[in-house]
Amino acid sequence: MFRYDASAFAGLSRAQFLKALRAEGVPASGGYSPLNKEQVLRNTFASRGYKRIYAAKELAGWPARNECPVNDKLCGEAVWLTQTMLLGERSDMDQIAAAVEKVRRHASSIVKA
Repeated sequence: MFRYDASAFAGLSRAQFLKALRAEGVPASGGYSPLNKEQVLRNTFASRGYKRIYAAKELAGWPARNECPVNDKLCGEAVWLTQTMLLGERSDMDQIAAAVEKVRRHASSIVKA
């Protein structure tokens, strides 16, 4: 994976970048969403079982203790390539780089579309 910097791509959003990259034949994705924000965690901490085990004050403080701003930022910038894509020949890596460069060259027109 790598971090996407929209400022290097004329402000092209990561979603637009991923779509353009896929159009170039590179099956990239945004990877994980921030796992600390998953609904399953809120449900778990609000469950009867947890309310029996933990004091109300402790449960009330878990959202603040569960904040991970650096991870949240990373999850919003990440571009994931499958591991098997990176097992190819040098020419395969060059094709990925060329696709990224092509998207960068045309980013301003993609933003306007």
